[in-house]
Amino acid sequence: MKNHLGLIVAIVLGVIGATLNFLYLTNKAANFDKVAFLSIDSRASIKRGETFREDHFAPLEIPKVAVSSQLSVDAILFSDRGAVVGMKATRDYGGGEMVLQEQLKTPPSELALTGENERAMWVPVDTRTFVPSLIKPGDTVSFLVPRGVVPVARAPEEGDEPSPPPPSMGDAELVGPFKVLSVGNRLGSAEVFKAAGMPQQQENVLTISVHAQGNQLDPMAKKLWDLLQAGGFRQAGVILHPRGLGPN
Repeated sequence: MKNHLGLIVAIVLGVIGATLNFLYLTNKAANFDKVAFLSIDSRASIKRGETFREDHFAPLEIPKVAVSSQLSVDAILFSDRGAVVGMKATRDYGGGEMVLQEQLKTPPSELALTGENERAMWVPVDTRTFVPSLIKPGDTVSFLVPRGVVPVARAPEEGDEPSPPPPSMGDAELVGPFKVLSVGNRLGSAEVFKAAGMPQQQENVLTISVHAQGNQLDPMAKKLWDLLQAGGFRQAGVILHPRGLGPN
């Protein structure tokens, strides 16, 4: 009998201990600081181009200890939803999806020239020599431009001297640096352009910033133009400079 009583007491104490432990952990979890980020309400479905409304959103709470530094930069606080209301979605959203800063950006609608002497100049480039999606407006580049005049193609005649070999890398000149204004028709980063659902066109042309001195281009821009003209506007190679330094 005593053995049975002791077993019953042990079971009761175990249940009480487990209950108290559960209540303690539940209370502890409830006391964790949480951060509410902006997400799409589970009942909502947003199509690209649709205007965000207040009732499209719901808070997505994440414990503060689990919020990474990157998430705190990329995500939008639920308390800041007023700044998003009225904007147009740049992609489709399903219920429960988090809304990120990058997804709300839209590319500029036109070239931005600052200062009365700034001009835009278009340069044909060889997309086989660089990855266009890795270049974005604001980057600094130089161009590898082939030297010399392109010979006019014609049928060889008797007595003609052998044609010179095509220009090599040793026959190219590095000209720059220049600030990129656009990559083809892309006026923003490749990610923002894609998020906005806009097609990328004419990636084989870079728009660069140059300056005019009266009716003349600045010396570096004039040198680039003269080399392009002398080479029959053959496509130039592209050399990317470190970001953040700007043209020297």
